[in-house]
Amino acid sequence: MFLMALAIAPSLAVCLFIFYKDVYDQEPTKYLLMSFFYGMLTIVPAGILETSLFNDPDDTVFSVFLTSYLLIAAVEEGFKFIVLRFYCYRRPTFDEPLDGIVYSVMVSMGFATLENVGYVWLHGFPVAFVRMFTSVPAHATFGVIMGYYLGKSKFDWPNRKKLLWYSFLGATLMHGTYDLFLLLGENNWVKQYVSELLLFGGALGSLFISVTLSRKLLHQHHITSLRLFTQSPVLTFRNASISDINLIRTLSMQVWPQTYSTILTQPQIMYMLEIMYSPAAIRRQMDEQHQFIIVYNAGVPVGFASYSETEPSIFRLHKLYVLPVHQGRGTGKSIISQIINEVTTKGAQILQLNVNRLNKAKTFYEKMGFEAIRSEDIDIGNGFFMNDYVMEKRLQSI
Repeated sequence: MFLMALAIAPSLAVCLFIFYKDVYDQEPTKYLLMSFFYGMLTIVPAGILETSLFNDPDDTVFSVFLTSYLLIAAVEEGFKFIVLRFYCYRRPTFDEPLDGIVYSVMVSMGFATLENVGYVWLHGFPVAFVRMFTSVPAHATFGVIMGYYLGKSKFDWPNRKKLLWYSFLGATLMHGTYDLFLLLGENNWVKQYVSELLLFGGALGSLFISVTLSRKLLHQHHITSLRLFTQSPVLTFRNASISDINLIRTLSMQVWPQTYSTILTQPQIMYMLEIMYSPAAIRRQMDEQHQFIIVYNAGVPVGFASYSETEPSIFRLHKLYVLPVHQGRGTGKSIISQIINEVTTKGAQILQLNVNRLNKAKTFYEKMGFEAIRSEDIDIGNGFFMNDYVMEKRLQSI
């Protein structure tokens, strides 16, 4: 019982550390537990694949190199990455870059826990003590590196594929380097020329580099989290292009269901998302000269808007959406001000918009100086209607 506690305790300590690092916008416990559980499961396919691919490797340096980087590191980090990409990445609460590290470490600790139990069961207390300060922290650092780039990729659509590759390859490189020194220490030919103690020192050196890098990366995402959720927003605006279509669609899928769940039926929400926010629909709106704007806080996209000129000197605000977790902090007001500045320089005298008659956003627009000028019921097909107020604000020319 004591040995099992010793095998499990290091991973749980790392999990608690990461959980309390995510102080500003914590992830639901159920998602973290599932990530840990799936991480434990990955040891099964990883073990099967490792055994089947290299059950009797050659005793050469090249074979050790392949075993370290491809057999062990790439396989183990690959299965962890699959859990992250296809389970954690899709959680609706994955709403900041730090969440990439949080989920990744949970998956890594699930894997490390089961692996550690196996080693301690076979080799007893000495191995439990050594792995407490080596292998378990190593898996944690690999998780931080993978999660850092995974978290960045979630909010950087133009560079998403590249960052996902960095996520997998970065963790694999550090994992493989750590294992390379350990396995070289078991290679008879290498030990003729290099002491086993020196090779173990190389493994510790690579672990030290991983720990140092992980602390730096964790600190960067922690600062971003602080800026996102506790400090006054420092917003930047960027005109969207065709390459941002998937980002706009992703943001709309995060905002729409929660915004309209008490106003529209679920079938109507899904229908409107398809006709207004499918990639083809967004591309068509861009072709019709709708100017889309992506809104960032601390480098993370937190909302978007679009507008166009409908008549001479009359512009329409077609969309204005802020992610729910970032609402109520002045972001919407800043977006309105930005758009008013832009359309005024283009000669706008009136800015109009439509808002659902049951949408609480009507009060927000009234505070921003908009007035309801009429009601309209728009048939959007499939038996659905948009029951809106048309609101407008008269602008001062510059």
